Amino acid sequence: MRLRGVGLLRTFPHRVEERSVPQRRGSSPVDADDGESAAMTGFRVREAGPAEYEAVRRCIDVVYRETAAHKAPVFDRALWAWQYLQNELPSIIVVAERAGGLCGYLHAQRFRMRLRGQPALGALLTDLGTLSAYRRQGVFRAMADFLLERLRAEGVDVLYLFPNARKKSLPGFVRNHGFTVVARVPVYVAPLDLGALLASHLRLGAAGQWLGQLLNPLVRALTLRTPALDRAEEVVRLDQIDVRLEPLVRDFASGQGVSLERNLRYLRWRFLDKPTGDYTVWALARGGRLCAYVVTRQARLFDTRCTVLMDFGCLAGEDAALRRLVRTRLEADQRDGAALGVTMGLHPQLGELSKVGFVRVPEPLNPRPLNLITREFTQSRPELFDPSAWHITLADWDVF
Repeated sequence: MRLRGVGLLRTFPHRVEERSVPQRRGSSPVDADDGESAAMTGFRVREAGPAEYEAVRRCIDVVYRETAAHKAPVFDRALWAWQYLQNELPSIIVVAERAGGLCGYLHAQRFRMRLRGQPALGALLTDLGTLSAYRRQGVFRAMADFLLERLRAEGVDVLYLFPNARKKSLPGFVRNHGFTVVARVPVYVAPLDLGALLASHLRLGAAGQWLGQLLNPLVRALTLRTPALDRAEEVVRLDQIDVRLEPLVRDFASGQGVSLERNLRYLRWRFLDKPTGDYTVWALARGGRLCAYVVTRQARLFDTRCTVLMDFGCLAGEDAALRRLVRTRLEADQRDGAALGVTMGLHPQLGELSKVGFVRVPEPLNPRPLNLITREFTQSRPELFDPSAWHITLADWDVF
């Protein structure tokens, strides 16, 4: 029986287990230090319950201040509760505790997934950290080991996350916890207002704005290979997510071997229920039927006002309609002041966005390159280590 409430749910006294984890098939060799050195005693690792939010939040606040985390300005109680308590499947929250309070935390969200068309359970490792005084002392490794055992006990098939490729944590996941590096997740950008980009990033001011006005038509002529909407088509804003979207989501994921199950409950939770209300759902309709959809968010990235493509999909055979929808929304947002379109993920249709002006950001220019890494718990599934099998958009993790 699993008890809930204030206090610990499951505990075990800390002990360090040194072991060698062989490199998994398809993984990348990684040699950097994992940040864990001499083992520390005097702390224990346990699973925390939702009623301990304040203690977890205090620990998160300290780590966010130390690391200038992207979520720090908005990650309040309402957002935490939405992310970890209001999803369909309860999250698992692991903490490390010493005499004075918590010194580390891990959050794992659980989701329904599809693996080669079959239902499965997946988990995404999201908010994690240790206080600076407890780093490089085995605290994180102990929490991760505990979490892996809990996920295995809950019947999770696969755990994945998106660590920064330039951070020291990546080698530790591979070496100490049996993760495999699947792929670097590509980032795509579409210049919408060259004048604004030249004025801000090259500090050209009015000259940059003038030059951008000259270059914008040329760039569009060279990169835009998607026509405008057909006469019978219209773009509509969806204030509700209902059964009309189901065939679009199903068809778009049908050719991919690994994906979240984007059912209506998940889509509503992810895009409509978030307390910050960041997202807008758009659809292309023809003859009263929805043919494609895209979820957008306005945000400042790369010190630039951006339109972020969070998620998208279409009916089978309606790939061109999806691109027309994206073009229409980017043009509307450009008129409202957006200077750049941004998206990232893994799906064959992401490469096709070059027809609406997107280009892949070269790795040396990417300020925050992310790797997809994964670990399986049950039967061997080669598709988990094949980047072309994954369906991932920005909707698949929490930062955006």
